[in-house]
Amino acid sequence: MSSLMKQSTSYSQDQLKNLCDLVCDDIERLLQVLEVEDYRLTEKMVFCKCPIHDGDNESALNLYYTGESYRGNWKCRTHGCEETFRSSIIGFVRGVLSRQKYNWSSDGDKTVSFKDAVDFLLKFVNKDLDNININKNVDSFTSVAKNFSKKKQENKLKLKPSQVRSSLKIPASYYINRGYSEKILQKYDVGLCDNPDKPFYNRVVVPVYSSDGKYVIGCTGRSIHNKCEKCGCYHHPRRDCPAPDKRWIYSKWKHNQNFRSQNNLYNFWFAKDHIKKTKTVILVESPGNVWRLEEAGIKNSVAIFGSSMSNHQKLLIDSSGAMNIVVLTDNDEAGIKAYEQINDKCKDIYRMYRPKFDADDIGEMSIENIQKQILPTVKDIHEQY
Repeated sequence: MSSLMKQSTSYSQDQLKNLCDLVCDDIERLLQVLEVEDYRLTEKMVFCKCPIHDGDNESALNLYYTGESYRGNWKCRTHGCEETFRSSIIGFVRGVLSRQKYNWSSDGDKTVSFKDAVDFLLKFVNKDLDNININKNVDSFTSVAKNFSKKKQENKLKLKPSQVRSSLKIPASYYINRGYSEKILQKYDVGLCDNPDKPFYNRVVVPVYSSDGKYVIGCTGRSIHNKCEKCGCYHHPRRDCPAPDKRWIYSKWKHNQNFRSQNNLYNFWFAKDHIKKTKTVILVESPGNVWRLEEAGIKNSVAIFGSSMSNHQKLLIDSSGAMNIVVLTDNDEAGIKAYEQINDKCKDIYRMYRPKFDADDIGEMSIENIQKQILPTVKDIHEQY
């Protein structure tokens, strides 16, 4: 009998498996809701510090969100937290909630119940347990390939750019204060949501458009507040810290519910023609990196939304006509590992480049330094090929 069934007799095995599958399909949003930061996502698993015992080893927790049996198996390689909470995605959530609500640290401390964790996940997926349907026995890469179609990728929100612009205060002063130009923020429709009735209230919204630029396929929003030293959330400094079960609302970044960043490349709608013309794609981690390169006159960059490139993102690159890949991930441990992962995935097909630059990330560089340190490499590749 599986560990899931040992926890409760009020749910069937199929019901719990379907719930686990649906949650794992939206793993990044789950991590966001649970306030798990500084994680590394590959096509098979998540690496991060263990948020259950509040560890400091950056790769101690391994969570496998793909697979053909029970998806969401995980292991804490330093404290064995899965021994207390069981190694399903439901057990992982139960462990994180126990830490947040009761400050759990070791076996014997108070925990939330299995039912509490299931109820939390049902609210997360916004479904009743009896109404969850999942395609079974489909491995992750096959699923990616089958879903790689215009119909599947686009028009998720059925919003046009004009509708986004009318709902935001563009350009966002938050990013102007960080050194970005009004012109670049207007080009990318980056603005503040100041409507208290909207889920992105008090966030700078960064819309993600379809490959033709005609529709919104997702949005991500950055809190305008700094991190609270008391609770670790991003809330107004003159307001009380949120209750543990409300902290997910005050995360640093937030995606809209149906947006899966691992299935998309930010700026592909603007960059695709330049990629095809130059036969070169530049990979960066975040939208801010794209904007800075654009300000410096480099127009063929796309962001992978983090420090790992998924199989689906590679399929987008494969469709772009690129022959060269320039990797400009951050100059930290996660960024270096990201380059290694991308290089391993692409080196047999593409010419790979990793220019040196003297900043932690591209977004921190001045336009002048980008033109001195990055642009010559880009021009050399273009002239050579």
